[in-house]
Amino acid sequence: AMFDKKTLIDLLSQTEFGKNELESLYAQFKRNGGGDGRMNLADFSEFMKLNGLQDAVFIEKCFSVSDTDKDGLINFKEVATCLSVLLRGNESAMDEFEFRLWDSDGDGVLKKNEFIEFYMHVSRLDPELKSFDDEKILSQAEKVFYAVDVKKTGAIDLDEFKQAIEHRSLLLSEKMYEILHDPLQTKLTEQELQAFHPEERALMMFLGEKVAFNEGETIPDKAKTIDGEEYECFYIVLEGSVEAFHEGLGLNASVTPGEDAFFHEESVFIKGIATSLSARALSNCTLLRIAATDFMQSYLQEAGGAATIWNRLKARMTDQVTREQALSPKDTHYADLALWKMQYLQSSGKVLTKKNINQNLVEMQYAVRGLVPITAERIQKEILNGDTSKPFKEVLYCNIGNPHSVGQKPITFYREVLALVDCPMLLEREGVEKLFKPDVIKRAKELIGLIKGGTGAYSHSQGIEGIRKHVAEFIKGRDGHPAQVGDIFLTNGASSGIQMILTTIIAEPTDAILVPLPQYPIYSALIKLLNGTQVGYSLDESKGWALNIDELMEKIREARVQGAKPKALVLINPGNPVGNCLSYDNLVDLVKLCKAEGLVLLADEVYQENIYADRPFVSLKKVVRDLGPEFSGFEFVSFHSTSKGIIGECGRRGGYMELCGFDPEVQAQIYKLASSGLCSNIDGQVMVDLMIRPPLPGDESYEDFTRERSAIFDSLKRKSIFLHESLNEIAGVSCQPLKGAMYAFPKLDLPPKAIAAAEGAKHAPDTFYALSLLENTGICAVPGSGFDGPNHIRLTFLPAEDKLKTAMSHFRRHHEMFVKKYS
Repeated sequence: AMFDKKTLIDLLSQTEFGKNELESLYAQFKRNGGGDGRMNLADFSEFMKLNGLQDAVFIEKCFSVSDTDKDGLINFKEVATCLSVLLRGNESAMDEFEFRLWDSDGDGVLKKNEFIEFYMHVSRLDPELKSFDDEKILSQAEKVFYAVDVKKTGAIDLDEFKQAIEHRSLLLSEKMYEILHDPLQTKLTEQELQAFHPEERALMMFLGEKVAFNEGETIPDKAKTIDGEEYECFYIVLEGSVEAFHEGLGLNASVTPGEDAFFHEESVFIKGIATSLSARALSNCTLLRIAATDFMQSYLQEAGGAATIWNRLKARMTDQVTREQALSPKDTHYADLALWKMQYLQSSGKVLTKKNINQNLVEMQYAVRGLVPITAERIQKEILNGDTSKPFKEVLYCNIGNPHSVGQKPITFYREVLALVDCPMLLEREGVEKLFKPDVIKRAKELIGLIKGGTGAYSHSQGIEGIRKHVAEFIKGRDGHPAQVGDIFLTNGASSGIQMILTTIIAEPTDAILVPLPQYPIYSALIKLLNGTQVGYSLDESKGWALNIDELMEKIREARVQGAKPKALVLINPGNPVGNCLSYDNLVDLVKLCKAEGLVLLADEVYQENIYADRPFVSLKKVVRDLGPEFSGFEFVSFHSTSKGIIGECGRRGGYMELCGFDPEVQAQIYKLASSGLCSNIDGQVMVDLMIRPPLPGDESYEDFTRERSAIFDSLKRKSIFLHESLNEIAGVSCQPLKGAMYAFPKLDLPPKAIAAAEGAKHAPDTFYALSLLENTGICAVPGSGFDGPNHIRLTFLPAEDKLKTAMSHFRRHHEMFVKKYS
């Protein structure tokens, strides 16, 4: 039990909530800041917003009134009492509560200044008064005050305040509020519908429309909008009687005026659980027809209530009313009503809405931070707030390649040099040489000399020239071929470089980018955002995620037949999410294909240090230059980052890209694009320099650096082997060898009943599995469908070895339980 008996009895008598509702509300209270039994204003504000209340001033006043001892904290009893009035209170209770809110000095009356404060605030929220200036609203407020202050005392009591509200028409009628809050349990007659005032009747037209059926007539399960679009619907009987056949009950049931609504082809809670498949009129009858998806999905949500329903209605109705405006004859009541509806829908006062912003952004998906990770964050917050109901004590984040977040320690040399570069004043302090090794001080001074104005100043838009020179030297040392300083761009991680290049390439919707499947979702996300076309080419899982050149050529031809114009191909090597590493010969074949087909090759090489098998990493640059002069003009870009490898400094956002073979005029446009962002962050640029120029033998930091780096690498290698072996020991799970990167991408053989259950829950099967894995073990994985690799999940092997071993034990038990449950 969540309460002692006395508290429960008090709350049941003082609020409109039932026992189950109070327990659910209390759990939400504990999760959102009330873990110690009390809640401050900030947490209370967030809690109220979760329950549909958005007015910050109103919320603050609710808190002030509820905080009876004025200690800045309120308990659950005070919160529940407040919410009971706001969510369940009748008109009289709402009036009394609002009166208390604005009675600032608590003397039981509203003085003129208190009333005017109330009136001005609510008027600014009224869409019909948006065009009024404060002076006009103030004048109106004074008129209302003097109209109700019949005793001319300069203050009004509760009854006079209620008259003022009625004068201002602030609230809908109690019956209308009941319909909005709980439509299926509210009795509604034709007479009550006609008694609504004009604004309420207009609102009901958003919710539905009155329809008449003759005796014996079949009632359709779908209705059509003004332009012929079909939608599923349900009905409330106003007059007459209707017979509905309930499949779940196996019998015919009569639905009469004022009783529960009935549905077609949708499962809902109506007098026990039943699904209506057909209905007919038993007599001449009048019904209120309502769009099912708009109304019931909102009603059945945990938050529920009028605010949620209204927000969902607005989202759908904006498109519908736009069509109504276009189709309604001019100068008719239909046109007038459509205009009124649109004004009402847009009454939030917001210039930007989800409907009028860039729809490519709305449709863009990024699975790495999608549904499963968001759910994991919520669960972790609940655990931190004292929730002990889960069968685990913490969430293990295996969803993203973020090494330091799961316990990998930063390398000392990197951080010490960065500290001195960021704070050069330390070099002037006495005894600095006792804190830092000589090579650390030397490197810091060298970098400080390269950075004009220090790390707080902008650099050249391509990055600090001295660091770009070091990058060029690194590339030459790695590949045996020279690199030009002018071709190097220092970027905020590899991601911003990828975005710059795709922004440059995608000029129109038919411009196509070939992306390996499974793929890292930044590519699909950016292609969607930039309104381009994605063409996927599959890696062969049965051959260790190998590249099939013949299949790739066929994808290019198919894209052209369908009207797309392939312009570039993405290569991720070593692979994310699959952990493969391509051979030299494979890369040669790929370069020759791209040259022959006229494709720019984009090489994502951020995992080049994460190689655990015998096959070495070979850069695209080396392969192209090894092919000789014939390929000297071949266009390609390679990307590298400080976020991965052994360095793992994700938050520094350091990276670089090298452009090769580009037309100078195009490269000038890319430079212009880089200039629009002024420069990449300076700490990230410094980290790039440190990554490519580690301490050398003989340097004072070399031994410590080598020891720290080897410990990280050796651990990653052990974990890659362990994870691969552990996954393959589980029946129904298979995983290819993990040759590179920091992920496993196991295939899941899921039972047909699990797939059906996933469809019923409106999830992809691997998302359904990943959510179950999270809820039962605390392991946060990413569904493979987010990488265009369905029926897989992606797991990082970054967590500490002991935690990873424990996690795999839990993973095995969960998988066996899951398969048994759905077999």
